[in-house]
Amino acid sequence: MRAVFFDVGNVLLRFESRKVLAKIASAVRRHPLMLARYLWASDIGDRIERGEVDGDELYGIFQKKLGYEGSFVQFRELWCDHFTLDRSSYAVLKRSAKAVPTYLLSNTNALHFDFIRERYEFPSVVRGAILSHEVGLRKPDPAIYRKALALSGTAAAETVFVDDLKPNVDSARELGMIAIRFRGADDLRRRFAALGLL
Repeated sequence: MRAVFFDVGNVLLRFESRKVLAKIASAVRRHPLMLARYLWASDIGDRIERGEVDGDELYGIFQKKLGYEGSFVQFRELWCDHFTLDRSSYAVLKRSAKAVPTYLLSNTNALHFDFIRERYEFPSVVRGAILSHEVGLRKPDPAIYRKALALSGTAAAETVFVDDLKPNVDSARELGMIAIRFRGADDLRRRFAALGLL
C-alpha cells in the first residue's frame, strides 16, 4: 500500500445527525424534520458540499428562508460546533501517516472545514486533502476518487480508502481501491495491521 485516504465525518470526527438537526431546528424555531427536508431533500445540501454556497450565502439563506436571527459568528458556531474527535481513529491515522502518505477525502463545506482546521490537529498531519467543496464533486461520484488518486500519484490497487458510508466505499471499490468501511477504531487497526500499515 502506497497511500491512505480517510473520510472525516464519523471516522475521525464523531457527530450525530439527529442531535445536530435538533440543535439547529431549535435555533430557527422549526421542527427538525422540516429542517431536514429543506436541507437535504432539496438541492441545498448538495450545493453546500459542492462549494456552490459559501458561508455568507448560507447565513443569508438561514436568515431569509428560516428566520434565523443570530449574528454570523453565532451562526458559524451553530453550524459547526458539534464534532467530537475520535481519539482512537486519530491514533490510527497518525500511525499510518508515519508508514505511507496519508490524506483526507471528505464531503464537507468551507465553514465546517475552516472550523475543523482551527480546532483539530489532524488536517496538519496529513499530506493533503480532497474536499468536496473545493473540487466541486461529492462522494460517491467516481470522479472525486480519481482526483484523490491524482493527488497521491498512486494506482487504485495500492491506495486505501476509509469511509463510514457503504455507497462511498462501494464506489471506491469499483474503481479498484482497497476500500474499508469504518466500523470502529479497533476493527480499523486490525485491517491496517493486516495491510502492513501499522
